[in-house]
Order: sequence, then structure tokens, then C-alpha cells
Amino acid sequence: MRSAWLTWGLVAACSGPTVYEDVVYDRRFGDATSLDVHIPEGTATARPAVMLIHGGAWRYGAKDSYTEAAERFAAAGYVAATINYRLVPAGAYPAAVQDCLCALSFLRANADVYGIDPARIAVTGYSAGGHLSALVGTGADVAAHQPDCEWGPTGAPAAAIPGDSNYDLVSGADSSLVQDFIGGTLEERPEQYANASPLTHVRPGAPPFLVVHGSSDVVPLQGARDLAEALRAAGNDVRMLELGGAGHITSSTTASDGAYLQAATDTPEAWAVQLDFLARTVGAP
Repeated sequence: MRSAWLTWGLVAACSGPTVYEDVVYDRRFGDATSLDVHIPEGTATARPAVMLIHGGAWRYGAKDSYTEAAERFAAAGYVAATINYRLVPAGAYPAAVQDCLCALSFLRANADVYGIDPARIAVTGYSAGGHLSALVGTGADVAAHQPDCEWGPTGAPAAAIPGDSNYDLVSGADSSLVQDFIGGTLEERPEQYANASPLTHVRPGAPPFLVVHGSSDVVPLQGARDLAEALRAAGNDVRMLELGGAGHITSSTTASDGAYLQAATDTPEAWAVQLDFLARTVGAP
């Protein structure tokens, strides 16, 4: 059943999976800060959960792009929440990461409503969402990232699965998309470029990471390797999945057409690895 639930609304109980749609987690910004929660069938409580952060160069996209993935996670027994966050220009750094942390704080504060174990929420994202999920994973305690929404600050997620993104924005400072996200050039805002880079905040004690990247992605593979290597050098639990032939939105296939539209994290290989990683870190449902 697919039901609308706006901030404090009620959802009628019924058998089968339930979706709470358009839940506003920060009432100051309305739909720009809303989420959908996909709850698996059954009466289990204190389930592990996954929060999904969409891509779109920090300027485009919406939570609906992750609906299919959320449904797959729910079918596997995980509560799955797809989130909107403020987009550029309103979402220029640090607003977007503050929204992601506010959404995580909301899910923890309302865990009983959705049958979630607040200590077992992982985050994942792709492209710009991969960057934000990694930044939530390594930089949740950075002062500039703390949300000022009604749910208050929250700590790092229980695990992070970033996909096909850049984790050192200083290295991507020539990109107009990065400049728009940061709100200026590297020369104008060097501290913000460093702070907005997940690689800057790698320390011991980070949550477990699964870093996914396609070998043929337009975003350089080396950046994902650098993040994984830095996390490992700091003594953290990290896995790296390199998908041969996968591009940013295309993946190779043995079929005659040679390729199909699909994010690297949505490939069957990546899906199997992600489920194994989640079972090992936040626990099987």
C-alpha cells in the first residue's frame, strides 16, 4: 500500500509493504526536505535501515529516482528511506549535507514510528549522493555540518555505501558544478573546498565503508581508491568494489547492444555485495 503521510499524519494499517510518502523532516523547507519510507511486510520492529541520497550534480534530481532501489531493500527486509535535500543554489554547501544529517536525525528520533533500530541505519548514495553519503560518513561531527533543524545534531551512520563520486573536491575545483555547490572558486573559498571533501575528515573510528565505483566512469576511479586507502590506513573497516566496464550511467553487457543504462550500484554484482556488506555491518533483517 502506498500512503501519503505529511509530517504528523496517520497511515492506515494493512497487510503488505507500506510506504510513507512525502514525510517532511524539516518543516522550514517543505517538500525540498521530505522523504519516503518503505517498510517491509510483517510486524518486526527494530529493523536495520538504509537512507538513500539521490544524485544529480547537487543541482538536479529527487528522491523518486531511488524508489526502485528502496523497494528492493524493503523486499530484502530493510526499512528504506529515500530523501530530498535542498538543491543548488539553496542547497549550496553546507546546506545539502546539513539536510542529509537532519534526515538521519529525524529517522533516529522517529525510529519507533517506522520500526527502525536507530543504531543500525546505513546511508548510501550515487554521484552527488555518493559524495554526500561519504561526507555524512566521515564528517558527521564537523561543526559546519551540524543541522539546526528541530531534530538536532546526530552522529555518523552505522555504515556508508558511496558510489561513483569525487571525494576530494579540491581536485575537482575546475568543475563549474563543484564551484556552484561550494559557492565560489577554490581561490575564493579554500576552507569550504577542504571541509566539503570526505577525504579531509578521514579519521580512526569512521563507520564501515563500502566504496563502489565503475572502472569506466567519467569520475576518476582513483578518487574512490584514495578514499578507500585513506580509510584503511586510519584503521577503519572498508571494502572497495570496482566494477569492470561500468560507466557513470551505463554498464557493459554481453548482449548485442553492448551497454545498458544503469548506475554502477544498481548492477546485480553490486547489489549482491551491498546486501552482504549490510548484513555484516548493520545486521541482517
